[in-house]
Amino acid sequence: MSDSLKELKSSHPNFNFENLTKIANVEVKLTAELGKSKVPLADIMRYEKGTLVTLDNKEDEPVDIFVDSVLVARGVVVALDNCYGVKITEIVESEK
Repeated sequence: MSDSLKELKSSHPNFNFENLTKIANVEVKLTAELGKSKVPLADIMRYEKGTLVTLDNKEDEPVDIFVDSVLVARGVVVALDNCYGVKITEIVESEK
């Protein structure tokens, strides 16, 4: 059992974690959204290689992290070798 699962188990003693282990390997879509831009379709049709699309987020603003379209966290973009990643800086509490 992973340390994070042990920590979760100790903080929620009444939760049935046996059910959680049944779904632990289910794959979900994880998306990091750098920003948004509202652009007329006519402009997009004129885009070509090298076109710069301006997003609404500033360079130092956190990016939103979604699991299957549900906002779950925020983070900052980091460079890892030849790739980009997102370091989680905040877990977003779910709305009930």
